[in-house]
Amino acid sequence: MPAKIERRGTDTYLLTVADGYDSRGKQLFKRKRIKASSERAARREYEIFAAEVRSHQVAFTGKCKLTEFARQWFSEYCQKELAPKTQRCYKNHLERRILPALGHVDINKIAPQHIMRFLAELRDNGTRFDGREGKISEESIRYCFRVLSSMLQDAVQWQVIASNPSERVKPPSSNRAKIRILDEESIDRMLVALESEPFKYKKVIVVLAIDSGLRLGELTGLKWSDIEMEKGLVHVTKSNQAMRGKGIYSKKPKNESSVRDLMLSDYSIVLLKRHRKEQMEQRMHLGDKWVEGNWVFTQWNGLPVYPTSPSAWFRKFLKRHGLPHMSFHALRHLSATILISKGIPLKNVSSRLGHADIRTTANIYSEALQSVDRQAADKMDEFLHRKKSQ
Repeated sequence: MPAKIERRGTDTYLLTVADGYDSRGKQLFKRKRIKASSERAARREYEIFAAEVRSHQVAFTGKCKLTEFARQWFSEYCQKELAPKTQRCYKNHLERRILPALGHVDINKIAPQHIMRFLAELRDNGTRFDGREGKISEESIRYCFRVLSSMLQDAVQWQVIASNPSERVKPPSSNRAKIRILDEESIDRMLVALESEPFKYKKVIVVLAIDSGLRLGELTGLKWSDIEMEKGLVHVTKSNQAMRGKGIYSKKPKNESSVRDLMLSDYSIVLLKRHRKEQMEQRMHLGDKWVEGNWVFTQWNGLPVYPTSPSAWFRKFLKRHGLPHMSFHALRHLSATILISKGIPLKNVSSRLGHADIRTTANIYSEALQSVDRQAADKMDEFLHRKKSQ
């Protein structure tokens, strides 16, 4: 057996492959320890490993626990590329779920079986982040899997491992919770009830949410410079978030397609003009106490409204008027459902919502699409029966 394949135990071998020279002319090597049932099997493993090294698929072959790599990954990728809120979510899943279960395993030895057992353990014994009793949701398990898979994929890109074992594991199913939307009668009651509420930003932001379909962070991140009143156009370029210890901050929208321009109804423009007039009066009244930021939706002193405040107000508003509960985010879904029911093409609805893929829109609004399709079938039935009777 050549020296490049050394037996190190009953079924253990050390593989050594030459990998060029350094700046001083010293030859470099890549090494890998493997388990093999025979010398012949070891030679097969060597040929595979040598091909990977020659094609530059492997940059690191030493021992590296997943915990060690995760620390580097979080520092070099997460903290530089992800929004603060997403960083916190990734860190929670890493420190409280992934690393306690898999952190002790060498990253180049993690196999699909490790990941499958980990997911099964989460389903059976996983604890919720909020401390409440009960099992964690399938959506949380799916998110955790996504964090692990993303980290392992970067390990492939950084040439630490040759392939991503999570790609050979079926992702947890996504049981998207059905979003509750008010029926047509309740929507009419809600719009009437809004007329009796203080104008401020509250009525404006609800109507604008229905009209535009913007996410709450996108709404609270709007500045007056983002709105062209005469054209009825709004430019969506950022989203506001809030996090304990950091306060309110702006970030880029969810994805590239979320940076978009969309037209507003004349009704919304009228409300926005009145809102801006009242805001300017408030600014004049407060004088030096007003904090200039050009935000559309503000606190009493001009600072941007806290991103969760509209949700809290909306929940109390519905309860105060005896209306069924509906989350503020559901107003976005109400907007899409109205557009679909009015026959607006799905591609336009998807673009308006800022979805990266039209299939996302189709999956979320499958019921609304089926309802429209039923109406189309009924119209066709009327046409065919009319033709038949002629």
